[in-house]
Amino acid sequence: MNYANFPLDKRVPLPGADQEKGEDFIDVERLLGMAARQAKVVAACAVIGLFLGVIYLQTTPKQYMSVASVLVDEGLNKVVDDISAASQTVQTDASFLSQVEILTSARLASVVVDKLKLDQNDAFMNPPQSALAKGIGFLRGVVGYFRGSSAGDIPGIENVDEATRQAMIKTATHDYAVLKLQSEVLAQRNGRSYVISIGYQAPDPALATAITKAYADAYLADQLNASFDATERAALWLQGRLTELRESSQRAAMAVEKFRAEHGLSANSDGQLLSDKQLADLNAQLIVAQADTARASARYQQYKAIVDSGSESAFNDSAIGADQPSSSVIIGLKTRYLAIAKRLQDVETNFGKDHPQAVALAKEKADVLAQIFGQLKQLTESYRNDFQVAQAREQALRDKISTAAGKSSIDNQSQVKLKELDQQAQALTTLYQTFLSRYEEASQQQSFPVGKVRIISDATMPLAASSPRTLRVLALSLVLGLMLGAGFGGLNEFNERFFRTGEDIRDRVGLKFLGYLPTIGGGKAKDSKADDLPADGKVASLSAAEKRARMRVSIDAPASMFAETLRNAK
Repeated sequence: MNYANFPLDKRVPLPGADQEKGEDFIDVERLLGMAARQAKVVAACAVIGLFLGVIYLQTTPKQYMSVASVLVDEGLNKVVDDISAASQTVQTDASFLSQVEILTSARLASVVVDKLKLDQNDAFMNPPQSALAKGIGFLRGVVGYFRGSSAGDIPGIENVDEATRQAMIKTATHDYAVLKLQSEVLAQRNGRSYVISIGYQAPDPALATAITKAYADAYLADQLNASFDATERAALWLQGRLTELRESSQRAAMAVEKFRAEHGLSANSDGQLLSDKQLADLNAQLIVAQADTARASARYQQYKAIVDSGSESAFNDSAIGADQPSSSVIIGLKTRYLAIAKRLQDVETNFGKDHPQAVALAKEKADVLAQIFGQLKQLTESYRNDFQVAQAREQALRDKISTAAGKSSIDNQSQVKLKELDQQAQALTTLYQTFLSRYEEASQQQSFPVGKVRIISDATMPLAASSPRTLRVLALSLVLGLMLGAGFGGLNEFNERFFRTGEDIRDRVGLKFLGYLPTIGGGKAKDSKADDLPADGKVASLSAAEKRARMRVSIDAPASMFAETLRNAK
């Protein structure tokens, strides 16, 4: 059998491409081999982690959680909203965050501390601690001692008397209880609902339940007090503002009346100025006066024309109305004139014009006609007087209208300022009425002790401890132990200084790997049972025959890995 000669004294460089190609892949078989080799280390660390978890469970006091749920419901104060003009906004995420901040505020914590006297409760102030917490506290104390810290001392307490010292200690204890309760209380919103959960965890389940109930009650009382305080402050502010508005409104109204009186801008029931009303009345009277003047002028001209035509035609043209003052006299004279004329005509027809009776009747007829003409002259003169009176009245009305128009113009100019003052007065009056109604609403709202928060789930006594959780602690301890064991195993593999495979020879040394040379008969001593051991506990030495048999392995098994490696090395 021919074998190639290998330069055993020289390193054989490996191709770089193959090396880079091998580094791009994860050798799962190698990882499994590493895991199998380090299985004991990982198992030991896992057992240690479980043991530490059991110790933590045994040394950590149990904690009990009590939870209450409150609902922020805007519909609860609907009765108040119906009488109040203040608009209510929709609950938003920011408002719920504000409610959570109120629940975890120092003021609410102080109310609970005072109600339950937690600053005097040793179970709250000094609860049992776990060994881990005690160790951390001890380390902090040591560090504080070396740093010279005196955080536990109250500044200035050594310079005061005993009563003041006790008061300072009591105040500091109360403040510590408030800070402790404020940091330990839990408040959070349940999903996207309008429900907020309030919880507290304590070693004593009764203490946790009492604190949770007190917190829920204090939150409801705080909401009611906040609503009452807000309405009370609003009412007080509105009351002071009402006094100012009432005085301002009165001053504005007095300014309007004073300006109206100074400028004579009195108005009637319809709100119209008296000067405008007077001007309108004068215009109406002027129209009537003009009609009367025209009528009087027509009558006067008519009778004047009759009188100017002579006495003969005056009788024929005169038409006296029954409403005239001389109508009865003239009508009587005309009747008499017609009777005389008829008798005169009969006498003249029977006896002739020269008859004495005819002459007497003719004279009487002329006398009656003269009387009628005289009456017409008097009537014409009366109509002339009426016409002159109507003209004078019309002119007087025109003069009055001119004067009233000038005064109305001045009043209208002054009325601009009056309107401005009146608008200011009305605005202040309206504002005063609005604030008055708001004040009445705020006063009424104080009598409605209705808030927007109600308890939907009261705190109950917890039946089981909320922490520490056994399964979770053990699982976490096991996982941490496994991770620690994996870390130690990887560290052991990284710090190895021997070769396990041929790839290690080629990668780290850079030489050609000749092959594996297994141990012959090495497993017999391990496979031997305790019963096969001699009484002194030592393995019997190998016989000479067994040694010779092991030396003939390459001859007896020429195809074995042992023989192949020897031939390859040769």
